[in-house]
Amino acid sequence: MKDITIKSFTDIHKIVEGYSEKTIIYRGVKSRSFPLIPKIGRIVSTFSNKEKNEAKILDLFKERALPYLEYIPSSDWDWLAIGQHHGLPTRLLDWTRNPLVACYFAVEEKCDDDSAIYAYHDPHHISIEEQSDPFAYGEVGKFIPKHITPRITVQSALFTIHPDPYEPFQSDKIQKIIIPNKIRLDLKKTLGNYGIDRSSLFPGLDGLARHIEWLRSKGH
Repeated sequence: MKDITIKSFTDIHKIVEGYSEKTIIYRGVKSRSFPLIPKIGRIVSTFSNKEKNEAKILDLFKERALPYLEYIPSSDWDWLAIGQHHGLPTRLLDWTRNPLVACYFAVEEKCDDDSAIYAYHDPHHISIEEQSDPFAYGEVGKFIPKHITPRITVQSALFTIHPDPYEPFQSDKIQKIIIPNKIRLDLKKTLGNYGIDRSSLFPGLDGLARHIEWLRSKGH
């Protein structure tokens, strides 16, 4: 699908309204040059066996995360979802059903480049009951997690899983919406007026504190 550049918040609304399918999901990135590649594929590893390193990362998380969890994951799909949502390098990519949430993540942090929202049409999702091992799943697929953390719920979050997380994901079902750098701050302020901000997307004192800091400062 052809890339499209917006000029205002109204343009985002028009683009979203123009999508006829309700199965569009969105991912916001602060730089238009960022490819769709999972975090595990972006870290520099000293281990020659990438697959073993990825498995070890998840094992270490399982061993040490339990004291901090209110919900005990029942599958590796759940473990990957929780780890991904808290910054663990995994083969998942974060997406959202809410285009305003994606827009916020695109413009939240200061950046000298244009930003982007990826819009991906995928009507199918993985049945984790039938596919119990995420590491055996052999194609890119949409994974809808359980509502295992408040963040996943309020961000309308879901994921894609990538069997080769070291290669950028490309598809003719993806449209890239370019956000010019000069309108990034105005968009962030507009989203705040609609209740899309750090405190609403990251429930808790940390999100609230970051939001208040932004409200009472002159920074981006």
